Parts: sequence; C-alpha cells; structure tokens
Amino acid sequence: MKPKFLTLAIVPVLLIGLACSSNQRASNNPNTTNASDVSYKDNVNKALEQADLKDVKADEDKDKNTITLSGTLHSENAKQQAQEVAQAAAGNRIIANEISVQPVGAESQAKDINSNMDSAIEKNYKAALISKGLDKEHIRFNAKNGVLTLKGSVKSPDQRQEAQQIAANTPNVQQVLNELQVNR
Repeated sequence: MKPKFLTLAIVPVLLIGLACSSNQRASNNPNTTNASDVSYKDNVNKALEQADLKDVKADEDKDKNTITLSGTLHSENAKQQAQEVAQAAAGNRIIANEISVQPVGAESQAKDINSNMDSAIEKNYKAALISKGLDKEHIRFNAKNGVLTLKGSVKSPDQRQEAQQIAANTPNVQQVLNELQVNR
C-alpha cells in the first residue's frame, strides 16, 4: 500500500516541476514575444503601399500603443482611406493620423493653412484650459494636421477626462491623442 500512495504523491510534484521548468525556458527564450512587443509598423507600411498610398509612412511607439501616420496626400478621402488601411493592419494599436492634405497645385498654400490651423487649435485649447482652471496642471499639448496630442500629468482621472473632452470640443480638432498621466 505504501508504494502506491508514494507514487500518487510523487506524480503531481513531478508534473508541477516539469510545468515550471517549461515556463522558465519559455520566458528565457528570446524568440518568445509578449503581445505588447509585437510590431505592426512593417505590416501597416506594407498595407499602405499595397493600397497605393506610398506617400504615407507609419511610425510606431509600442510603449504608447500608437502608430502615427505622416506624409502628404491630395484629398481628405485619401487621408481617410489611409486611416482605414492602417487600422486594419495595426491590430489593437491607436492610429494617430497626422497626414497633411495638400490639394494638387496648392501645396505651398496648404502648408501655410495647416500651420495656421494647428496654431489656432493650440491657442483655442489653451484658452479653454484656462477657462476651466486646468491651466495650473502640467498639461503639454501639440497640434499637427488636426491631431491634438496631450502630454504631461494631472491630479485625477476626472481631470484627464475633462482635458480630453475639452480637446475634442476644440474647433478644427480632428483627433485627440490623450497621453496624460494621472499623478496621485
């Protein structure tokens, strides 16, 4: 009776030991990747090229889970198409669409208009922050081709949400990228 009991007690211990050593080998294996380590940049660039959007480039920031589209296209429809193509190839990454739209023949005027528009977005957002009393927080922001990126820190999740809502309601903002951190 003792050998049978001893065998039944040893088998689970051995199985646990094997599972632990298997997990240890997997975590030490440089070929094993976490979901957050997966890069989508090449997939997005390839998809954009296949969609004949060769003037658009994608950059990736894995830490912020974002892919930023940049470049110049000649219509809002092409910009929207690039967004859709990128999102389809980007998995769960957030797409920041900073593509400049410059109609054919009006490239230099379009650059000036985009620059002026971004300056106006920043000024309007700053004024809105002041009116809501959030100007005392550590909020930095930058507008590029209609994308307003929020950086820095606030004191509460409610302030983070309010800063994002103000940004979304700022005239001419097409997209808000909220990278604000909450410091408690």
